[in-house]
Amino acid sequence: MKKCNSRQRAFRWLPRFALGFVVLVVALASFNSRTAAREATSCGSFLGQNPPLEGQALSGQLDILSWNIQKASNDGWAEDLATMASEVNLAFIQEASLQARIPDAIGRNPLYQAFTQGYSTGKMHTGVMTLSSHTPSMLCNFTSLEPWLGTPKTATVTEHTLEGRDDRLLAINLHAVNFTLGLQDFRKQLQPLAQLLADHTGPAILAGDFNTWSDSRQQAVDQLLSGHGLSALQFPLDLRTTAFGRPLDHIYVRGMHVQSTEVIPVSSSDHNALRARLQVN
Repeated sequence: MKKCNSRQRAFRWLPRFALGFVVLVVALASFNSRTAAREATSCGSFLGQNPPLEGQALSGQLDILSWNIQKASNDGWAEDLATMASEVNLAFIQEASLQARIPDAIGRNPLYQAFTQGYSTGKMHTGVMTLSSHTPSMLCNFTSLEPWLGTPKTATVTEHTLEGRDDRLLAINLHAVNFTLGLQDFRKQLQPLAQLLADHTGPAILAGDFNTWSDSRQQAVDQLLSGHGLSALQFPLDLRTTAFGRPLDHIYVRGMHVQSTEVIPVSSSDHNALRARLQVN
């Protein structure tokens, strides 16, 4: 009887615990949303403001790569990256590990590294890394939390001067939140990036692992970005990594002509890589 009463008392606490957990999750989501809005406003105020650095402008033709590298934890990743990124101007890397010294694998100098830390352990710091052949004129970053797991998902934003042009290229590297119920947290992560796209008047690239594993997630991305003039690149032989039949990785562009696209199958990550050649309009 005592054991039964003890269990009953324990179970009476469960509704209170569950309610407290939900309140905590909602409070964190609200705090993250307000923080992201402030960060977007701050980041947007620097767009086009920093003077261009001599010799650091990108040409009008760009080769880009986007790849979730799965923390550089599998054999062959360095060789694959060196092959795929040997000629690119911009590489958008998700789940990049600082300890892996990813820029060294490409073997090109100089190579500018912009990194936003996400999930970390005592031995490894991973996140979103943008590598560029020229120094960006502006850098900022955004962090969102997986609503149930509490792990960080990040975005790195860089701005690049262009040869012979007054406007600049906005480059956004995204690893989207994954484990959510509904679209609220997913949209909250995208909204400050959309605000930057609205503030920026020049060409733009948004690339990365969007975790678009449902029709509703894909529609939310397409509707939001199309409202800011971005369209998704298409791949003639679409070998992109999928979940529930939906591709997870995307490249969206604005103000750019697409010359070629390809998906590169790899065994060194659980995501295949995307590569494109673009020409600024």
